[in-house]
Amino acid sequence: MKRWLQESRAKVLGNLAQRSSRQGGWFDRLCRRFLSRALELPADNDFMRDEWIDNDSGYDADELDRYQRGG
Repeated sequence: MKRWLQESRAKVLGNLAQRSSRQGGWFDRLCRRFLSRALELPADNDFMRDEWIDNDSGYDADELDRYQRGG
């Protein structure tokens, strides 16, 4: 990407961040929505996602009971 395009994109995101930090009216909420969509990572590039955690079904009742009793 060209440098001027990166700089202008950074300026726009900075202005959106300033505007979305206010608790004003509908335009501030719209800026918050745009900013959250612009900064959202795609699911395949999200380094915080872990397939072990996503596929975990959690504790069943017996496991939870044993854990809470310490045994």
